[in-house]
This record gives sequence, structure tokens and C-alpha cells, in this order.
Amino acid sequence: MARALAQHGTFFAAGLVGMVAQVLLLRELVVGVAGDELAIGVGLAAWLLGVATGARVARGRRRPQAPRDAAVGIALLTVLPVVGIVTGRVLRSAVGTDPGELPGLGLTLILATVTLVPPGATVGWTFTALASSASRHWGPSAGIARVYVAESLGALLGGLLVTVLVGRYLPPLPVAALVGLTGALLALAGTRDGRLEARLFLTAAAGLCAFLALASPRLDTWSERLRFAGIAPGIPLQAVRDTPRQHLALGGREGVWHLYASGQYAASFPDHWSAEVRGHLVACLAPRPERVLLMGGAERGLLRVVLQHAVRELVLVVPDREGFAFVRARLAGADRAALEDPRVRVVHDDPRRRLSRSEARYDLIVLGGSDPVTLLQARLATTEFYQLCAARLAPNGVLVAEVRTAPNVLVGETAALAGSLYGAMRQVLPIVHATPGPDALLVAGWNAEAVTVDPAVLAERWDRRGIATDSFGGVLLPTLLPPARVAEQEAALLDASARVTPSRDDRPASFLHALARRQSMTAGPGGRVFNVAIRMSAWTIALLALAPSLLALAWLWLSAASPERRIAFAASHAVAVTGAAGMGFSLLLLLSFQTRVGALYGTLGALAAVFMLGLALGATMAHRAVVSADVGREAASGLLLVLASTLVYAFALPWTLRAAVQASAPGLISALLAHGALLLAGGVVTGALFPVASAVRLQSGDDASAAAGRLESADHAGAGAAALLGAVLLIPRLGLARTAWLLAALLVLALVGVAVARRGSPERWK
Repeated sequence: MARALAQHGTFFAAGLVGMVAQVLLLRELVVGVAGDELAIGVGLAAWLLGVATGARVARGRRRPQAPRDAAVGIALLTVLPVVGIVTGRVLRSAVGTDPGELPGLGLTLILATVTLVPPGATVGWTFTALASSASRHWGPSAGIARVYVAESLGALLGGLLVTVLVGRYLPPLPVAALVGLTGALLALAGTRDGRLEARLFLTAAAGLCAFLALASPRLDTWSERLRFAGIAPGIPLQAVRDTPRQHLALGGREGVWHLYASGQYAASFPDHWSAEVRGHLVACLAPRPERVLLMGGAERGLLRVVLQHAVRELVLVVPDREGFAFVRARLAGADRAALEDPRVRVVHDDPRRRLSRSEARYDLIVLGGSDPVTLLQARLATTEFYQLCAARLAPNGVLVAEVRTAPNVLVGETAALAGSLYGAMRQVLPIVHATPGPDALLVAGWNAEAVTVDPAVLAERWDRRGIATDSFGGVLLPTLLPPARVAEQEAALLDASARVTPSRDDRPASFLHALARRQSMTAGPGGRVFNVAIRMSAWTIALLALAPSLLALAWLWLSAASPERRIAFAASHAVAVTGAAGMGFSLLLLLSFQTRVGALYGTLGALAAVFMLGLALGATMAHRAVVSADVGREAASGLLLVLASTLVYAFALPWTLRAAVQASAPGLISALLAHGALLLAGGVVTGALFPVASAVRLQSGDDASAAAGRLESADHAGAGAAALLGAVLLIPRLGLARTAWLLAALLVLALVGVAVARRGSPERWK
């Protein structure tokens, strides 16, 4: 019993270290490419490609070598996360971009390949070797199932550890080293006596991880400076802070600071001139800004300037408490003093949650922030979000949102981005005006007399307020808001909004256009390919997604291969499809959670852990219900049953998700419970297929190593394709519901494929 428990500890260790490596390296990749959301899909695809490759290589190894191969794999896996983090930072420094230039898809591919493919390949190699080794003690089918379940439970703990530790207590590098040390010790305890070579590998890995843990503070500081040199050439790094929401880096000298959030330029401060001009212009857009709601912008001096306009109450909404404290300590004295003004109330909350909970009405709501180039930012630029803002506007209140357009003419993706935002706002509020670009303002509200960008009206408001300053005056307003350019800008936005879909929660079109514009700015081939892809019709995208499964179905229908080969192929195809479906379910639910709560960066590990728990439960139940029976006919029937269950889940997901969101209160805990339950269920239905498909492949003639390796490759190849395309193309282009139905169509093809493979087969497959 003790020996079996120790061996399961080895399986557990592989999942633990693998999940920590995946989450930490994905976070590092996002920072390295300036917060590009595309990096998550590319990184997951690279990881899963590595898993598939490692599993394929391992299944060609001889079975007696499996225990040694497993020890080598776990030993490598314990140190590769630290190596990957440091290598990625050094490489980012070596291929630094010019100041102001955005990293392109090429750099993303390079970083993802170098940092995520090696540990991914090690995960695939290790799983296959562990499955082969376990089959010697529990039999092929039971051995594969035990490894799958224990590894999933280890991944669950790994996700929770990242969520709890990183950004709250420790930076990523020491967490990677300490988890690596824990994994090596667990695997060492599970290695049987007499396997000296395996124990030596794991002992060396444990010692190296202990050394890296001790050296991590200096190693972290050195590598952070190198990476920042690539992100912001010529700017010395002064401080770094990882929070549950983002990675912050502050550079500069002599009191001028440059802030980068997750590798993306956020602001430079103090900037007295820009703060005065922008702040006074925004304040004048409201007839009487007595009650003001400001979302962001404190570091740019807006708060200090707006307070000069007879404000009685100003609420500053700050989602990231730790990040705000990091920046606040370095603000100019006047800006820090403004935060202490008795009229100012700082609220640490998510903007959407604050708006949905509050009953207050505001004369001026200011949405400060970047373009929706990430899904996190896109959730604050949708019709539903503007509805929340409109509900909090006073009758003469004004909503002001920043959007980068163009200095003169709106064309291409810039026009599409601005049009999707303008269209979303026009669906909510009857009056919407716009100022000229490139740093344009959308100005909206209920009352046409209150909502205006007429320089004469704004100059009159300015004169009545009697504010003394040398940096702004009524004479500037005709220069800032020339009527001819305002009319031209509004006409261009109206035309653009008629040609694009307004951005909505379930279909964040603004994110797609912002990402396309960003890729265009890199002028690389990857950006051109991406821009072609997003212009395809929804039907074309769906057909291309279904094409591999249609080809697989045609082969099964027309092939003259043996029944064993056809049913084995159908099982592998089903695993690839459920791998894609499982990744798709996760992306849909993660996007929904982020839209509702906005805290995905810090809770990603916990949500991933819930899905991994579902995988473990599904695999355990399937093994006991189907595989433990004498395989053959039962396993093939079980394949159809599990696919049918997954299909029902996919069809029902849009409605169950909507019902869960509507039933839960606006808050982190309720959203975690609602989305966690659906993630758990999604993990159960997708995790149940792996042991059933393993039984089918074993019955068709594969040994344990070949069955585990082939299915591991298929599973992660499907998941990798879904990761690459799901979050950056399918969901923004098709929307949540239609993406779920596309996944359902893939499952239908997999189910038909199994039925076709059983047609004309021997009695044991029917």
C-alpha cells in the first residue's frame, strides 16, 4: 500500500510541476510581447505541440526503459520552468524592438517555441513513460487511468499554488524553483529501491532546484533588468511588481517615470502639460461636474486637474490595489496630495462590479485606459458595459471614453475599431459626439444641450468657472476642437459603425479589430496573415475548422484498412476532437468569467485547477464504469456514450452559462462558483473519454506505451489548435454561442466517425 501511494506521488508530481510550468511561462510570454492576447493562444499551442511531440518520441522507447525515462523526464521538468523563465527574459533582451515599436507575431513564435516547447515535450515524454511503467503493476488500462487521474490532481494543486503565491507573496522565479524542488522530492520518494540511476537523476534535480531557490532573488533581478532593456531600450529599470492582476515595471530617471503593465506601455508621469490640457478639456465636457466617477488616470494627473472644477465628490475606481500602491508611492507631490483631498474616495473594485452595485448618479464618468487590445480591456468597451455606465449617469450627465483613432483619416482596422466602439455606445445613449484624433474622446449622454463638443459652449463653461492656470484657456478650445474636423470625425465614425458589428460581451469585436491593428503596426507577415483571417466570413471560418474532421470521416468511410486500424483511428480522432472541445469550453468560460469579474490574471490557476479536477473525476468514473469491464464491445460503446455526453454539454453551454451568470450576484465568489461548476462539468465530460479511448486502442493491438503516446499526442494536438484559434479568432469573430455550436459540430463528426468505424467490424466492436 505504501509503495503504491509513493508511486502515485510520482504521477502527482509530474502534474504539479507541469501545470506550474505552463501557467508561469504563459504569464512570462505575455509580458515579453507587450501584453498581446494572441500570445496566450500561441503559447498554449507551442506547449501542446511539445506535449504531442514528446509523447510521440516516448512511445517508440522500449518498455523496460520506461522507469528510467520517467525519472529523467521528471528531473528535467523540475528545472525547466526556471530555465524557461530566465531564457525568455534573456532572449527578449537580445531581440529588443526599437522604441515605440510593437513586437510582432514572429517574436511571439520565437519566445513561445524556445520557452514552452521543451517543457511541453518533457510533459508528453514523462506521461507516456509513466503510463508504460504503471502498466507493469496494474495492467495497461488501469495503469494509464491511474497516471491520468493522479497527474490531473497534481495539476489541480499546481494551479492553486500559482494563484495563491505568485503576485501575493513571491515572484514567479522562486515559486518555480520551490515547486520544482517539491516535485523532485515527491518523485524521489516514489522511486523504488534498486533503481539507482533514476534516483541519481532525481537527487541531482532536487539539489539544483534547491540552489536555484536560494539564488532566485539575484537571478530574478538580473533577468528582469535584461528583459526590460528589450521592452524599453535606453530606459533604466527602477522597480518591478507582480500583482494578482498584472506585471508592473517602472523605468526612468530624475523623477520622470515610464510605467509598463504586463510589458505594454501604460503611461509616463508626471506630465504637467498633457494633464492640464486633457483634464480641463474633459471637465469642461460636463455642464456641472459636481459628482465625478473616474476609472483610471490618477498617474496621468487627471484627478488633480478635474478637482479644480468645483467638484463636490470624486470616486476613483482602482481594480488593482497592489498595483495602485506601487504607482502611488512614485507620483508627484501634487498628485499624491490630490488623493488625500477629502472630496476624493478611492474604491478598490472592478469597474463593472462597482457600476452594477452602486445606486449613485454622476455628472461626469471618465473611462481612462488603453485600446481593447486584450480581452481584459475589451470587457470595458462593450454595449453591456456602456449600459452600466448609462444607468449611473445623471439626466445632464456626460460619459467620456478615450479611443485612439488617427490624426486625419479613419481607414482600415483603425476605422473598424473606432466604429465598433462608436456603434456600441450609440446603441445605449442617444447623443454621441467625438473629438478629433489621434487621442480621440467619445462624448455621450442623454441631453443634447449638455452633451456637446462645441468650442464656444465649452469656452463659456470654462470662463464661468474662473480657474487660474497658465496651461489652459478658452482660446485653446477652437484649436483642440475645430468644428470642421469634429464633423468630419463624427461622419467617419458613423460610416465605420455601419460597416462593423458593435462590440458586445458575447462577441467582443473591438478586441479583434484592436488586435488586427496592432498586428498591422508590426508590419510582419504574421500580422498580414491574421488580418486576412479575420476578414473571412463566419461560414468560411467554420468550414476550415471542420475540414480536418471531415477528412478523417471520409477516410473512415472509404478506407479498406483493417477493422482494428479503423476503430483505433476513430478513437484517436475522438480524443483529438474532445481535446479541442475541452480547450474551447475552457476558453469560453474563462472569457465569460473575465468579462464578469475582470480578475482572470490572478485566478487563472484556480480556474484551471477546477477543470483539471473535472478531468480526474471524469477519467475515474469512466474507468470504473466502462474500462474495468472486459473491454471490446463495452469500450467501443462507451466511446459513443462519452462523445454523446460531451455533445449535450456543448449544445447546452450557451444557455447554462447565461443562466448561471444571471442567477449569481455580481462578485468574485459567486462568479467563481458559477463558472467553476461549469468548468468542473466540462472537465468531467472531456476527461471521461481518455481511458475509454485507451481501452479501445489497447484492444486494437497497441501496447500501453503506444496507446498512451498516441492518445496524448492526439489530445494535445486538438487542444493546441483550439488554443491558437479560439481566443483570438473564433470567439471574437463568431461569438460565444456560435463557437460552442461549432465545437458541438466537431463532436458530431467524431461520434459519426466512431459509428462508421464500427460498421462491418467484428462482433466484439459492435
